[in-house]
Amino acid sequence: MIRRFVALLLLAGACGSPPPPPRRAAPVAPSKPVEEEQKPDVPTNIYVYSPIGKRDPFQNTANASTALRPDTRGRSKTPLEKWPLDMLKLSLTMTGTASPLAMVEDPEHRGWAVHLGDFVGQNGGKVTGIHRDEVVVTETITDHSTGRVYPVNVKLSVPVDKSEEADLKALQEGENLGVSKGSQ
Repeated sequence: MIRRFVALLLLAGACGSPPPPPRRAAPVAPSKPVEEEQKPDVPTNIYVYSPIGKRDPFQNTANASTALRPDTRGRSKTPLEKWPLDMLKLSLTMTGTASPLAMVEDPEHRGWAVHLGDFVGQNGGKVTGIHRDEVVVTETITDHSTGRVYPVNVKLSVPVDKSEEADLKALQEGENLGVSKGSQ
């Protein structure tokens, strides 16, 4: 019985009373700049990778840079430094990539991959350019009378056979190598 009475009071109270007024939003106080915590100027643990003294994991260990004997300048001589440049034969070049490549054949008919910066020839020549049909090797020549050192560029070119020579000559003269007009 008491439960019914309480339920009736609640029902009667909810029906006749006006709705509560809407709530007002509290006024927003102007925000003050939040002071940041003082951070140390330098983090305590910084790791910086240094490749000095570490081997390159992507370098091929079986290329022309394998050592024959130590050089007087502290580096090891490459196998291509046994022969003068005029005895080496350029077989092919691969350009158009981020790291151009050339194949050089020694007098014993062994092929060696050559990259920019490799040492070639008996005079300490360094590969400074690999182009479509040639490799540029820069050697330093010392003038003993003045003591000056002069760089000399030596070009190794891909050999051209007789049929290619005729085609290249015709291209240089501007002839059309396609189908001639008389045979159409």
